[in-house]
Amino acid sequence: MVQALYASALGGKSLDEAVSEQIERRGPTNSTIEYVEKLSRELQRVRAELDKEIDAALTGWSPERVGVVERAILRLGLLEMIYLPETPAKVAISEAVDLAKTYSSDDAARFVNGVLDHILKEHETQIGESVDESAGEKHA
Repeated sequence: MVQALYASALGGKSLDEAVSEQIERRGPTNSTIEYVEKLSRELQRVRAELDKEIDAALTGWSPERVGVVERAILRLGLLEMIYLPETPAKVAISEAVDLAKTYSSDDAARFVNGVLDHILKEHETQIGESVDESAGEKHA
């Protein structure tokens, strides 16, 4: 999904086109295809809201400084945290941090962790998890 978001942002393709290309290239299982398509639909539906949340959580950073890969990862993590309640927020943050390590850097992983953790604390009741529970499981 990160590759599709990146291709969509830089390649002039719609997200649907980019997702279809990734599915064709990777040959995932039907359940994975269904989940990725769900992520794509939801992301397109709430993208503006996600970006507002992300931008508001940037302490000492202008939104323009956030790289394309990092913003894609932040969007996915936040989407899962807020709009897909079947994914626990701590799991969404952990997955986003792992994606940042894979597709960017350790510094990006710390940045992603910090932004998503800040949003988790801001929306504790909406997300439905205790900040105290998540604080002990942050990635470094």
